[in-house]
Amino acid sequence: MNRVLATSLALFVGAWWAATAWAQNQAGGEYPPFQEVTQGFEPVVSPAGPGMYQLYVRRKDNRVLAELPRDFAAKKYFIALTVASGERFAGLQAGDVLTYWRQYDRRLALIRPQLTTRSTGDAESQSSVRRLFTDQVLLDVPILTIGPQGGPVIDIGSMLIQQAARFFGPAAQSSNPALASIRTAKAFPHNVELGFEAPMAGGELKTLHYSISELPEQSGYQPRLADTRVGYFTTSFNDLGRFSEEGTWVRYINRWRLEKRDPSLKLSPPKNPIVFYIEHTTPVRYRPWVKRGILYWNAAFERIGIRDAIEVRQQDAVTGEHMDKDPEDVRYNFVRWLNNDVSTAIGPSRVHPATGEILDADIILTDGWIRYYLMQQTDVVTPAAMEGFSPEMLAWLDQNPRWDPRILLAPPVERERLLAERREHGHRPYGGHPLATVDPKLLGDDEFDGLIGRTSQCNGMCLAASGLAFDMALLRMQLELFAPELQTAGDLLDGMPEEYVGPLLAELTAHEVGHTLGLRHNFKASAIYPLSQINSDEMRGKPFAGSVMD
Repeated sequence: MNRVLATSLALFVGAWWAATAWAQNQAGGEYPPFQEVTQGFEPVVSPAGPGMYQLYVRRKDNRVLAELPRDFAAKKYFIALTVASGERFAGLQAGDVLTYWRQYDRRLALIRPQLTTRSTGDAESQSSVRRLFTDQVLLDVPILTIGPQGGPVIDIGSMLIQQAARFFGPAAQSSNPALASIRTAKAFPHNVELGFEAPMAGGELKTLHYSISELPEQSGYQPRLADTRVGYFTTSFNDLGRFSEEGTWVRYINRWRLEKRDPSLKLSPPKNPIVFYIEHTTPVRYRPWVKRGILYWNAAFERIGIRDAIEVRQQDAVTGEHMDKDPEDVRYNFVRWLNNDVSTAIGPSRVHPATGEILDADIILTDGWIRYYLMQQTDVVTPAAMEGFSPEMLAWLDQNPRWDPRILLAPPVERERLLAERREHGHRPYGGHPLATVDPKLLGDDEFDGLIGRTSQCNGMCLAASGLAFDMALLRMQLELFAPELQTAGDLLDGMPEEYVGPLLAELTAHEVGHTLGLRHNFKASAIYPLSQINSDEMRGKPFAGSVMD
């Protein structure tokens, strides 16, 4: 034991001496003094102790510097991306990337590790895979100086503004970076939150939010292999160290790290519950139903021995409760309400791309499905007309678009635009049928789940809100035709009986929470009963779908 302790102490002292020597050598005349570089900047004080990165802000020209820790090269950082304002779906998760820093003389490169192809086999196969399948440099930045803690200082603000397209795609290329302004600059022990408002290509002001957090190599999470009989989203990789009949693809399910606090109890609270915050933008009249929908899942978790697995907190602008929490912060799970007049809801999550562990979830609910009227023509009639078309028929329609129901049934003013879009993308295999884009590494490539081409799957397209919106529209029609007096009676929510719209909203919320728990759509659930039984008296008042994920 003494030998082990002595060896550990020697390694620690050696690492400390190397880091100190590196900092002293770097600062010894190669870089301008720290005080000179940071003149006019104010440090961002972390409310919970030293920040993961020490941030320095200069408001007059909206610059943000960051001092990385000395051991930056030994850490991996998870960058979660959100367009926080300036577009119709602001607040929806915009992707994420796992990264690490590497120094090249006086520059730092931000690198994405290659995780799609790996080897868990012998040392020779691991060495070969590392040589053939390499990591990707996303960008690089100059080292400005060395900070007081011995870490390199970079202009992180300029990096995230001028190179935003590297993270968010071409649409995030600022038309004038000189007009960018700081919206968020917060530092915490294990993450930093940075948001910048800038004009985009069309001149619209958008806020791009970066939540950068430290992601340990070993967290204690145990990946679980996927089973094709259970509808989970998956994280997949190609293991070229395997030689088995099942093939080389390994698929982990996406799930939370949820464990009993006391394993000896039949029903135990969790070590760390999943906590959802309801955003303050959610109308007060709908908050109880959103909360109810979230908590529905606790009954399911009790079946596996975990009590109160999910908890709910209400963010409130009037009382100030939880207003210090940013929905874009990867540490918090939010249910967000968008007044964008679009009939949709979506429950995406952020996943560790190496293990499938769910790290963060932000559900989007919108107001459009409640006032659903005019969208029926395009959102219901047209898709219904396309049902049952074979890939060959879709390919023929792709070459003869004027006979395509998606164009024939479109508003006349939209038809030429749709035809122009067809001409622009050209002919597609099987008319763009998902069959032509199937990726064999995934469990289910379904256009309605948004699974095509993703290493870590998440909910990409969900029609639950559209389905409930159709129910809503039918009831509104019935009320207007046969019982208009009920539309002015009591116990109404936006002109609809609360006993109807409330449970629908709770069900929609529960459906999207299910996606954030890792569950895909369950198309088989609606076949639990035949239509003859559904329409019989014995089923009156009873549920006739087998899953809220239907």
